[in-house]
This record gives sequence, C-alpha cells and structure tokens, in this order.
Amino acid sequence: MMHILVVGTNHKVAPVEVREKVAFSEDCLSDAYRRFLSNGIGEVVLLSTCNRTEVYAATSEQIPERKLLELWLSFFGVAQVEFEGRFYAYRDHDAARHLFRVACGLDSMMLGETQILGQVKDAFEEAQKAGAVGTYLGELFRRAIKVGKRARTETAISKGAMSVGGAAVELAKHIFANLQTCTVLLVGAGKMGTDTAKALVQAGAKQLLVCNRTLSRAEELAAELGGQVVPFDELAKTLAKADIVIASTGAQHYVLTKAMVAEAIRQRRYRPLFLIDIAVPRNIEPEAGELDNVFLFDIDDLEQVVREYLEERRKEVPKVEALIEHELRNFATWLGERKAKPLIVHILKEAQQKAQQTLDELFAELPNLSESERQAIAAKVRALTMWILDAPLRRIKQLAHSDGIMEAAEKLFAVDEDLQEAPSKEVQDK
Repeated sequence: MMHILVVGTNHKVAPVEVREKVAFSEDCLSDAYRRFLSNGIGEVVLLSTCNRTEVYAATSEQIPERKLLELWLSFFGVAQVEFEGRFYAYRDHDAARHLFRVACGLDSMMLGETQILGQVKDAFEEAQKAGAVGTYLGELFRRAIKVGKRARTETAISKGAMSVGGAAVELAKHIFANLQTCTVLLVGAGKMGTDTAKALVQAGAKQLLVCNRTLSRAEELAAELGGQVVPFDELAKTLAKADIVIASTGAQHYVLTKAMVAEAIRQRRYRPLFLIDIAVPRNIEPEAGELDNVFLFDIDDLEQVVREYLEERRKEVPKVEALIEHELRNFATWLGERKAKPLIVHILKEAQQKAQQTLDELFAELPNLSESERQAIAAKVRALTMWILDAPLRRIKQLAHSDGIMEAAEKLFAVDEDLQEAPSKEVQDK
C-alpha cells in the first residue's frame, strides 16, 4: 500500500529568518531530488515559495515524519532541534486535503491569492523533470491543480483587491472607463506609494510621471518603473495632466492644497481626478475631496476597501471547502481502486481457475456432450461466477480506502499470500 506524507513550514509556524534556512532554491533542486530519491523516498515533490517550503512524498511503506524531516533539514545542515515547533506534518487523506487547500489559496497569507496555484504547478513540473513523480503524487498534484482552478472560476475566492495598490486599481477602474488612457503622477518615494504606482502601471496605465524633491531619487524611480521625471517645482502645473495622483512623501504639511487641486480640475475641464493619499501625516488637504469630480481616498479608505474585499473572500471559503471535499472523495475512490486491484485480480484468478476445474470435471463425467454444448455450459458457468462476484468486488473497490476493509476482505476470501500494489508506473518509466 502506498502512503502519502507532507512535512513543511510556513508563515503561520515560523518567521522568515527560520524559513529562509530551509528553502529550496532553483540552483539546489536537482541535488535535493537526488538526495530524497536515493534515500528510499519513492516519489517526491518540493514546493518552495516566499511563505512556505513543503516536501510531499509517496512511499510503499509508512515512514516516520521525522525521517522525511531529517532528510530535508540535513540537506541544509540544519539540526532538528532548531526546528522544533516550526513545522507541520500530514498523512494520506490529511496530506491531500492540505495540498488542495494550498492550491486553492486557503492556506495563504493573503486569502485566495492566485500566485500559489502557479507555484504548485511549477513545483510539480520541476519534480517531473527530475524523474521524482510517480503515479500517486502525479494523480494528487493533477487533482490539486484542477481543484485550484475550479476554486477561482466557480467561486469569488480570488476576486477583489488584497493590497493598498490593488485597492487603488479597483477604485480607478470604477472611476475611469479605460485605465489605458490614464496618466499616473507619483509624488514622493514612499514604498507603499511606489507599490501602488507599480500596480497601476501593471494594470495598464498609459503613462507614469515621477515627482520627488530629490531629483536623483525621482530619476531612479522613473528608471525602475518606466516613467518620466517631473521637477518638484513643476508639481502644480503638472497636476492638471494627471488622471491619477499618488501622494507618498515624508512632508509634515500638505503638498497638494485644495486651491491647487481646484485649479487643476478647472484646467482639466472637470474631467475626473483620482487622488490617492498614502502618506502619514496626509499630503493632500482633505477638503480637496469636496470639489466636483475629485475623488480623494486616504490610507484608511484604501485599507477599508481591502477589508471589505477580504470579508467577501471569507464568505466564499465554504464554497471552496465543498469543492475540496468533493475532489478528496474522488481521490479517495481512486486510491481505493488502486489499493483493491491486487486483491480483485487475485480473487478473479482464483474464481476462474475454480470454474475451469469444475468444468473439466463435469465434461469428464459427460463425455458425450457436443462441442457447442460444452461451450454453452462453459459460458453459463463463467457468467454465473462473475455475477456472484460482481457485487462484493464493487463494494471492495468502493470501500478499499476505509480502515480495515482490505484486511477483512482478504480474510473473507481466504487470501493467505501478501498482495502488493503495482509499482508507480511513472517512476518505473523514468
């Protein structure tokens, strides 16, 4: 019988200074796979992201989680004592559920994030290239990717912004019909402001202007973001050219006053102006938001938008959990069929041999039967044999994943020999 085990660490159980010690980089993956495979691990997939590193294994014997953990940690020269309380482990059904939750974004720092599904797929493909994937992890990861895709297409678990920059993009899409016609003006060099500008550019904004008191810093940011530099003393007259303004300076006073915004909106012939004030203390005079067609949002407003989207995503969790449980049942059925196959083959072989023995004895007692009569009788006996076995064999397949069922079935059919599952085909072929 094959067993699935995962050991891992993530943002929930370990800080980044611990996680970074045991993360698999692209450069070390080949050596890592060789190490696991040469130490009796039949199949293995290594998943390593910013927030988690996990080792998935499938073995014919149930290995202790400490053995898998030791192989992982010793690869990086880390002692297990350093990792106490910093890892988790799941087996079989629970291991499958964990991977499905990861692929669906339910175990992520940012609920429903989409990047993790691509990372799961990439990890699976790297393991295949390394010849480390067999029938069992192959089936498990294909199902994980499938349910991850379904979660994002059949529920709203990944809908809406989950960062200040993302919230700004969502709001901009409500204000402007087409972001590709918008010019973004970044005032200041704060990290959150820079990230917001990046998000808007990635969302398709036409042009980015960068304005900062320190010209060299403005030039650096413009080069990084693909924008144009605006001298700080030209801020007021540049304001009218911008559709979206991000204020993120360290100034202790208003950089953009209501009067400046009023003049800009007049020059714009009252076309919408979206102001994003991410600075603390604020950079834009709050009263500017009272002007017609001026949409002013500060950091609290944007974080409230994020909280609202997060709440909407949380409402989708039960739907995603239902998809996961459905796929888990399908996977358990597949496992059961794999597990039951050797026993079913054995029972059928024994029954067919017994049926043939009975036919031989019958035909010896009735030597005058014609060939057509013999064939008709043989067909009836074989059909009766299969009819008698059909229901119990189907139940064995359906219940094989349940504890104790296989052992009970072997006793019921008086199977004395040790029946082994066929080795993983993909590993055989590597």
